[in-house]
Amino acid sequence: MHRWHIALFCLGLFVVFYSYADPHTDRRSNRQMAVTVCNDYRENNRLPCFVSRNKCPRGFEVIQQFKGSPGTAFSACRDLRHERPPTLNRSSTNLATAKKQQILEHFNRLIKEIERQQVGQSVRLPKVSLKKLSIFFSGLNLDTIELGQSKALSKGCFTDCRQIFCANNSQISAWTDPQSPTLSMQLLHQLAHAERCEIQGGRERFVLSWLRHLPEDVLTSLERGDPIDTEQIHFAMYMENHAKNRAESICRRLRCQRD
Repeated sequence: MHRWHIALFCLGLFVVFYSYADPHTDRRSNRQMAVTVCNDYRENNRLPCFVSRNKCPRGFEVIQQFKGSPGTAFSACRDLRHERPPTLNRSSTNLATAKKQQILEHFNRLIKEIERQQVGQSVRLPKVSLKKLSIFFSGLNLDTIELGQSKALSKGCFTDCRQIFCANNSQISAWTDPQSPTLSMQLLHQLAHAERCEIQGGRERFVLSWLRHLPEDVLTSLERGDPIDTEQIHFAMYMENHAKNRAESICRRLRCQRD
């Protein structure tokens, strides 16, 4: 009988211990769900995300908040600090609309002139390159990316979402060689722009979110028939550093060719 008393006593202690050993199980559950959302966001968008107790701090936007179970709520927070701060008077809706329209018109003029002076047909990346790059650009359909030469450019390359234009045809030939294609920093840089366009939600949103006002002399030079250095376009874009860092990161892992 004495042994039975001891056994029952131990069983009671186990039940009590099991009930109170981990009072934060639900709290961890909320946090874990937020962690999962952040991991998916980073993987799909290549942008910062972190998990915060309750609400997200200033400068961050809630992607999703978890508070359905007891305990502390946790939020998956998207970093907004990389985005361009508003420069227009918020009370002037007409001015903001006019500014957006002007940016789109300038960009369309730019692309129209680059396309008008394109040489030959556009080409696509070979399968061997697609296989290597698909690991790093999982959110971008690389099969749709086209590359072409344009006499409107005197130096470098420029990307209009899924179309990459370059001044040098030998560069395009090296990237699209079906037997031994070259993977270079320049190519990765342009693909980073194409990826950003996809993430941003398409061409119009991409342009309005990342493009400053293009200098009028750039457009005038193009329409006059004078080829321009792509640096004249790039300085008007907010995402150059992002594309450069993205390309650098991938290049280190692929051991790509440095331009």
